[in-house]
Amino acid sequence: MLTSACQDTIRAAVWLSTKPKGEFHRIQEISESLELPFHFMAKSLQKLVHAGILISQRGASGGVALAQSASDITLLSIIDAVDGSAFFDACVLGIGDCEAETPCALHAQWDVWRQEMLLMYHAMRLSEITDDVLHRKIKRI
Repeated sequence: MLTSACQDTIRAAVWLSTKPKGEFHRIQEISESLELPFHFMAKSLQKLVHAGILISQRGASGGVALAQSASDITLLSIIDAVDGSAFFDACVLGIGDCEAETPCALHAQWDVWRQEMLLMYHAMRLSEITDDVLHRKIKRI
C-alpha cells in the first residue's frame, strides 16, 4: 500500500537505526547495503533530513544519522516525509471526485481502515522494527 519509495526509505531508516547513535553513514554505503540506486536513496533521505528525522553532515566523516532516538520516530512521520498525506486523503479506488459528499462504494469502509492505519503507523516506532532486525526476526532489511 505504501509506495516503493516510502518502503525503501523506511528500510534505510531501519538500517541507520541498527548503527551506533550519532554515527554518520554515507548514502553510498546505505544504498549499496540495501541494493538501492544511489540517486534515489539520496533524494529520499534528503526528505527525512528536511523533516528533521535525519541530520546530515558534509565532509570526509559526513553522511546521515538519525536526528533522534529510534523510539521517538514513528512510521507515520517517515510516511508523511516521503509520500505526504495523499495516501490517507485519496480515494482507495483512485476516483478523483470521491469524497464525503459524493462517496464511492468503498468510501465508508476505507474511511474506517484509513483511520486504523493512521493509528497503527502513528503507534509503530522505528525502534520496534529495529528490535526485530537485531533479534533476527527479520533476516534482511
